Amino acid sequence: METLQKQPDLPIPLSDKMLFRKQVQRELDEIRQEAEEAYALDNEIDPVPDAAFYDASSLLEILLHNKVPMPDIGWLMDGGIGFEWQSQNNKRIGTMSIYGDNQVVYGASLGNKRRVKGTCVLNDSVLPVNFLPILKDLV
Repeated sequence: METLQKQPDLPIPLSDKMLFRKQVQRELDEIRQEAEEAYALDNEIDPVPDAAFYDASSLLEILLHNKVPMPDIGWLMDGGIGFEWQSQNNKRIGTMSIYGDNQVVYGASLGNKRRVKGTCVLNDSVLPVNFLPILKDLV
């Protein structure tokens, strides 16, 4: 019987990282414009601070490094940037929110009333160890 060996995680090629960064910057620029337009029209919406966009970019780098699929990204009415992952059957969901304070608010609903939630510092190693594998399994 032949056993399958797990291939080692190879570093992401520099060209892929550069393309990823350009894609992320383009998407964050579009989200910034949408959020600013919405804020100009509705004073009930909190503005998204510049620091939130910086933190979002940093978090996306962490996700890329950990081979987590790209999330859906959008601005939040309470002044943050939200990331979302959904399972193909839409029965499980994972989210992360960033507000520019170097904190990540994360959560997941995994079916059968199983929920995971928490807050951590953006560069905290707890995030990759405990939560990122959940996101990989969602998609």
